[in-house]
Amino acid sequence: MSDTSAYPGAEQPEGPRSAYDETAPAGRRELWIRFLYMIAFWFLGNIAFSIAIFLGAVQFVVILVNGNKNEELRTFSRNLIQYVWECLAFVIFAREEKPFPLGKFPSVTGPL
Repeated sequence: MSDTSAYPGAEQPEGPRSAYDETAPAGRRELWIRFLYMIAFWFLGNIAFSIAIFLGAVQFVVILVNGNKNEELRTFSRNLIQYVWECLAFVIFAREEKPFPLGKFPSVTGPL
C-alpha cells in the first residue's frame, strides 16, 4: 500500500465532484447558499404546517355543521401538506428542486 499523495509531483486522479464538495471554493459557496434556502423553506414549511392544522379544525367545524366534507378545502389541504413535504425533503437533502415560490405549487390528484 503506497500513498501517492505523500510524494511531490504525484498526480491525483480527477473524478467527478459533487456540487457540495467542501474542497472546492465554489462548492462551499453553493452549500452556504443552500443553507440559506434551507432556513427559508424550513420557515415557510412551518407556516404551511400551521395553516394545514388550522384548516383541519375548519374542516371539522364544516362537517359538524353540514355533515359533509368541503371538497375544495380538502383538496387545498392535501396540496398544502404536499408542499410541507417538499419543504422538508429539500431541507433534509432528499430532493434538489426548490419548492414554491421558486418552484411550482404542488397539485395532488387521485384518491386519498
